[in-house]
Amino acid sequence: MQKEPTLRKEAKFRDRWVRWKRSLRLLYLRLMRLKGQPEEVAGGMAIGVFVGMTPTVPLHTVLAVAIAFLLKKSKLAAAVGVWIANPLVLPLVYLLDYKVGRIITGKNLPSLAVSDFALSHLIELGWEISYPMFIGGLVTGLIFAIPSYFATKRVVILYREKRRKRSDKVDFYSKTT
Repeated sequence: MQKEPTLRKEAKFRDRWVRWKRSLRLLYLRLMRLKGQPEEVAGGMAIGVFVGMTPTVPLHTVLAVAIAFLLKKSKLAAAVGVWIANPLVLPLVYLLDYKVGRIITGKNLPSLAVSDFALSHLIELGWEISYPMFIGGLVTGLIFAIPSYFATKRVVILYREKRRKRSDKVDFYSKTT
């Protein structure tokens, strides 16, 4: 009797993993099939990653899409890039932003533990925390955005070349006659 609940848990985990993997694959394919030059798609992704690393969480997507619109980059890629700061890694991103900001500003501010990221606690600390977090977010955003631009551009180019070669192999005209 005890094996049955364990097997169900394993099956649920496997099903979730398969769904998550399928969702990631679909997101990847949508990103690769975006219209526009690879530079536009890569620029949108880099903008999204940059904004995703800043402590502007309620406005991440809006800011990324607005910046992509102004710079004539892919808005959808920018919205996808923002998800570098998903709910699972957001506390770590904010902690990294804060630590980098503390180093840059040179201020000896109170240290934060991961458990101190309650909104009420952050509001109490106010500008003492927000300023280094924002400065650190700008720096880490640049550090992550630059390689994401080049990686996305390369992947988009390779995907499109592979797709073009595959379509060139198929001779549609000979099959219609």
